[in-house]
Amino acid sequence: MNKLTSKGFTLVELIIVMVLLGILAAVAVPRMSQSITAGEEAAEQKFLATLVSAVEIQANDEFVRSSRKQYIVDPFDALEQQPFRDNNTGEGWWTQSRNEWDECCDNRGNNFLRSRIEIKHRRNDGNEHSWEYNTQGPRYSDNNGESYIQQGEFWINGPGFNGQTY
Repeated sequence: MNKLTSKGFTLVELIIVMVLLGILAAVAVPRMSQSITAGEEAAEQKFLATLVSAVEIQANDEFVRSSRKQYIVDPFDALEQQPFRDNNTGEGWWTQSRNEWDECCDNRGNNFLRSRIEIKHRRNDGNEHSWEYNTQGPRYSDNNGESYIQQGEFWINGPGFNGQTY
């Protein structure tokens, strides 16, 4: 009598392995894409925190020079090195829609400078996110009849700032 020796896997065993691999892929792919998105959001927030720090340092330097805290119109000018933007894909950081105007009037009837600029970032997946950077120059104010110079200020609106989410 001849004995049959098994040299390989049965069809049932192969199907079971394929089902298990499908289940693993169905679980792993969404988690991986969530991790990539979370990583890109964290990188954006880190860049913006660096930008805020650079803008504050520049304004403090201006305060030491002139006793007035004035913020620059384009926040990228406060950086030692301009952010990278790929000319082929458009990925990276840039500013656009720059607006500057004199606003009327402080407590002494003087105009003061206001500005707004849009900060944009295009991610590797092609999604774009934007933040609005606003400045307001020093101006005279009153408090209980006392006149004083209110220092300049800036604020950023967009994902991760002022309670906004992505």
